[in-house]
Amino acid sequence: MTDGLPVLADDGDDAIATDRSDDRDRAGGPDQSGDPDRSTDADASSDQERAADRVPTRDRLLDAVPDVDQATRPALAKLCQDQLDMLRSFLAGFDDREALLRWGQDAVIGTLGHVGDDWYTDVAMSRSDLATLITGDEREVWGDGDPPTLETAEVYRRAMAATDLIPACHAAARSMRWSATEYVDNSTDVHQPEPDVQSHPVMRPALSELAERQEWALDRLLGGFDSLDDLQAWIMAANQASYAELDSDLSRDLFHENHTREMLVVSPEDHRHGPFFRESFAAKYLLPAFNAAARELSERSGELAEHESNDLNVNTL
Repeated sequence: MTDGLPVLADDGDDAIATDRSDDRDRAGGPDQSGDPDRSTDADASSDQERAADRVPTRDRLLDAVPDVDQATRPALAKLCQDQLDMLRSFLAGFDDREALLRWGQDAVIGTLGHVGDDWYTDVAMSRSDLATLITGDEREVWGDGDPPTLETAEVYRRAMAATDLIPACHAAARSMRWSATEYVDNSTDVHQPEPDVQSHPVMRPALSELAERQEWALDRLLGGFDSLDDLQAWIMAANQASYAELDSDLSRDLFHENHTREMLVVSPEDHRHGPFFRESFAAKYLLPAFNAAARELSERSGELAEHESNDLNVNTL
């Protein structure tokens, strides 16, 4: 392994060594220090009933947003809609680690890169985080055979959302609040853009293009490459998908590192730890670069207003 390419462990579930449970506890994880003998079943039932009355369900929390007929800054409204969808997916949990990484690429766009670049790496390499984020069969692996209950894991996901995701959504909205075009409604303006009609993130076509390129690059990496030529061509495409935020030495490092190439190239036969390694590679190199690209591009892209009639497009640079 060269000095330029840090080692990514490929020995399956033993490769995850980071434990961030202390961070989650500080963020509001459940307090398990009480004496269980001090409460009765009746008390517990009463507490649950009071909690149900006091705390809205996830659907109520995300869907009970006021419905405004027209938004004067529809780009911000579109951004908030997309962020709510992103948050809903996070709170529901993920089937496996790969699904978490694919959600991470969506989150890169949804937060406009305002989650820390290393956040995706830290979460995907943290055994404790994976045990709470993954709701499928893999949670047993990440929890060393004793993962938290699904109810406890949901509490932790809420804590992570409150600590990491919602502040990033706030920062994204704050970064766009004045660059988002204001459309003043009046009786003669029949082309008032509606947030529900907009297909581009924050009404910026450049971000849609970036998201498509990133999705393709991530999907191609996770599936592995048929040859070294495919791998080198992918590096070029991934560089474009990251707006040149990928390490410029990555191609050279991959060329000189036999073990990494064996894990990335699946022909003639995929290594048994290849899928795990490629997921780790994506978390270490791809998502942080994608995150930085979304942050930079969102501040330098033009706005496009789409309309149901498709008879008028308003460009704002």
